[in-house]
Amino acid sequence: MIDIDEIDLEGEDDEEAAPSALKTLLLSAASALALGAAAAGVVFLAPVGESAPAAPGHAETPAKKKTKSYEDIVFVNLEPMVVTLGPTAASKYLKISISIETTKDHVKTVEQLAPRFRDVLNTYLRAVDEKDLVEPYAMTRLRAQMLRRMQVAAPSDAVSDVLITDFVLN
Repeated sequence: MIDIDEIDLEGEDDEEAAPSALKTLLLSAASALALGAAAAGVVFLAPVGESAPAAPGHAETPAKKKTKSYEDIVFVNLEPMVVTLGPTAASKYLKISISIETTKDHVKTVEQLAPRFRDVLNTYLRAVDEKDLVEPYAMTRLRAQMLRRMQVAAPSDAVSDVLITDFVLN
């Protein structure tokens, strides 16, 4: 820390040097605080998750390309699944029931792909650690992971969303 009494500016006597150095130090500290506050404001108040509009010729995401009406939405229920958790887990099994959101045009495709979906989900859920299943944010993360895996296994736009209708750790 700087001792104001020790500051000696050339050509000035000690009585004028102390207030000048103190003034400079306070001005520097105030400027740093103001810049820090401005940076923090930009970080916390900036919009999150917005992206630039798609360039001409590039495809938009399915949600932006076409909005579905409620009459077009169909839910396909998969058979309930019982997944064995790891050997160190307090709960030995996870029972989960899932509904897949699709459209009338894709119902037959989704029903035909049900065994593939069950395989993808079974493989994923067996790899999830039990502590990740009991966390408060677990359902949102599980839904997002399962949705992505089913969208990869299905034709484009066939799977719109995944709903967890039953979730029991035993």
